Amino acid sequence: MLRVSIAWFLALSVALCQSSPWDTKGTATLNLTQVALKNWVGGGQNTIGIAGLLSYRALYNDARTRWETTLDVGYGLTKLADAPFRKSDDRFILISTAGLHTPDSLIQYALQLDFRTQLTDGFRYGTNAPDTLTSTLFAPATVNLGLGGTYTPSDGISLTLMAATGRAVLVLDRRLQDGTLGVDSGKAVRVQFGASLNATIVKEIIENVLLNTKLAVFAPYDAFTSQVVNWNTVITFRINKFLSANLALDVAYDPKVIITRDDGTRGPSVQLRNVFGLGITLPL
Repeated sequence: MLRVSIAWFLALSVALCQSSPWDTKGTATLNLTQVALKNWVGGGQNTIGIAGLLSYRALYNDARTRWETTLDVGYGLTKLADAPFRKSDDRFILISTAGLHTPDSLIQYALQLDFRTQLTDGFRYGTNAPDTLTSTLFAPATVNLGLGGTYTPSDGISLTLMAATGRAVLVLDRRLQDGTLGVDSGKAVRVQFGASLNATIVKEIIENVLLNTKLAVFAPYDAFTSQVVNWNTVITFRINKFLSANLALDVAYDPKVIITRDDGTRGPSVQLRNVFGLGITLPL
């Protein structure tokens, strides 16, 4: 069934690429921060930060078919005092949903691909110990492919429920195959089958305020109460045509990922990340 689904998805993709109409839009944002201190009684450290965020959405929609693809790529670096630059953000999220309309046109029979990874090496930085490698490209990476239905009450809002979903966790770097990133120790791939839910909102909620939020939940059939959750949100406040402020919040939980917590204990834990930036935004 999986091979048939992939073939159907590729055939539909080729057919749609040769057709129209298309609705595409996106933004590229560059945020810069700097703190420079000299003889400052209040204390502190010189700081330089740079972060980029790319968000893009392509939608094909006609009487029979609907194909929506969203891409979110973020990368950031921070430098404190004389320390070298350290990574502060790194994400690559690609979600593509192809569907066939039902008679009421609000629901589609859908095939969805959800792919997530990071682009460069990530480290846990120690004060009195060497830095520890925690991630790199395709280590980890997750691929979800599912069949189900998508409900789209309005443009920019969609809810996809897939009762037949295959999820693969990839750890392709041998240095990280220690059993802490969701695969068994010494293994490169872990495959599970279950159900998944994806909710997406990409919409201007009030004038000059854009909400881009994506929630993904996967429940494996062999441990249905042990859900994997990823929730990524970016709120963009437009100041003018080119200047904007951005607030990003990421929440993740995977019961198979072993984390060294802030208190020194180890085990599964909710992962949180938030970033606020002011920078230049260019429409794509």
